[in-house]
Amino acid sequence: MRKNLNKLATLALSGMMVMSMAVPAFAQDVPFQKRVHTDGKTLAPNTTFNFKVTPAAQAGTYKFEKDGKNVTEATKPGPANGVTITGATFAPEAKKFGEETGADFGIFKSNATIHVDESKFGDLGYYEYDMEEVDDKYEGIYYTKSKFKIYVLKYVDENNATQFITKVVRVKKANGQADNTKVEGVDNNYGRETPPPENPDIPPVTPPGSTPPPENPYDTTHEVTVRKRILGKVANHSDKFEFYVTVIPGDRNGQKGAELYNVEPEGDVNLNGIKAFTASSESAKIVVGDNGGFTITGLTKGDKVFVREGATTYVMTAGAVAGKESYIKELDVQGLTASFNAVKDDAEVDIKNTKDVTTPTGIVMNVAPYAMMLAVAGGLGVVFMNRKKEEE
Repeated sequence: MRKNLNKLATLALSGMMVMSMAVPAFAQDVPFQKRVHTDGKTLAPNTTFNFKVTPAAQAGTYKFEKDGKNVTEATKPGPANGVTITGATFAPEAKKFGEETGADFGIFKSNATIHVDESKFGDLGYYEYDMEEVDDKYEGIYYTKSKFKIYVLKYVDENNATQFITKVVRVKKANGQADNTKVEGVDNNYGRETPPPENPDIPPVTPPGSTPPPENPYDTTHEVTVRKRILGKVANHSDKFEFYVTVIPGDRNGQKGAELYNVEPEGDVNLNGIKAFTASSESAKIVVGDNGGFTITGLTKGDKVFVREGATTYVMTAGAVAGKESYIKELDVQGLTASFNAVKDDAEVDIKNTKDVTTPTGIVMNVAPYAMMLAVAGGLGVVFMNRKKEEE
């Protein structure tokens, strides 16, 4: 009996040793914040910001300041997959526009996670990795061109315990200038026309001494106001009309789910509780009156807006407001549906419904007999005159 118990204990201990060998000894997770700057009217993008991490190509140095003194430490390329990163994920929510006040107004924040697999690091010392943001080409987002280094220090503390410290250092600013700044996050732009000038991850549109570009490359999200106009001599300006709205993204690169577009009421309109339009899905019924409508925010140039009107006895047309024709592209009307792209801020489109007096045709028909009588009388008169001449 005792021998059997000993065998069972030995098997159990062996199993535990195998399991412990199958799991990495330790893993260090370091948060790395992602900040997305918007115009304060655009909802969060539906995407994940990812990072590419590769071991340094060769040995190098890590220069920093400690206790008021400049320090230079030798580094070696980190082991493959010793450092990996889980990206920072964002998802839009209706009426959520990031930070609402202060210097961070309109900024959305989310953390990426830097994973350090401590089991892959052998000798003590500094290990070096290159890091850069992956450009997933999500329409409207400026992905930073800054370059970073990740330094992992493996050391033994005073208690003879192995410890790890991980630092992220920006080594090149987005404008190409060299840098050596320890950072805990990175910034991107998503429609904020004028990003903070001191932000090294988002360079200024017009650097000192340069000529401003014809269009602001950071002004990538726009708003459009759609209004109902009732026109015509017999139109009833108290009539109501139904709208159904669909926004189709022109580019889905980098999207992890459906985008949301904020909507605000304008004048005589009942949104029926709609707070935002979901990409590629037709909205519920919106009821508008004369000069009423709504404003959609957070549109990028590829987003196609469709406004379908319910059945009506009016003639429907659509057009950009005078003076803002260039703010709208590809305006088209098919039946009772208008479609367009908003490519500048403060764009405006009027959906016009016209009902005019129809000219009656019965009046023309009623005078026809009189015209015929005159023609016959004229003909008889000619015959009479000819006969009279012959008799003479």
